[in-house]
Amino acid sequence: MAKGEVGERIREARADKGWKQKHLAAEVEVEPITVSRWERGATTPDLDVLRLVAEATDKPLSYFVSSGAEARTELGTRVDRLEQSFARLEQKLDALLDRLPQ
Repeated sequence: MAKGEVGERIREARADKGWKQKHLAAEVEVEPITVSRWERGATTPDLDVLRLVAEATDKPLSYFVSSGAEARTELGTRVDRLEQSFARLEQKLDALLDRLPQ
């Protein structure tokens, strides 16, 4: 994800809270000019600070670090893994049920 995209996400998250830049700056203990630089894409906060931004704005960290396509791909991968796990559990349950006396 590019700097500008991260900055846009920060701006959107801040705006969703109804905050001015100075409010977000106070929450994450930086100067308001720093928030301005993030939002313009001039700089990008490091991951620790981005985590604070996520907590302050009630957004998941992935909101700031994943593009929509990446998030959908990751979600799809997790769903596939869950389905495979359920299939294995179902097979084991069937094997256990077959062993029970009838």
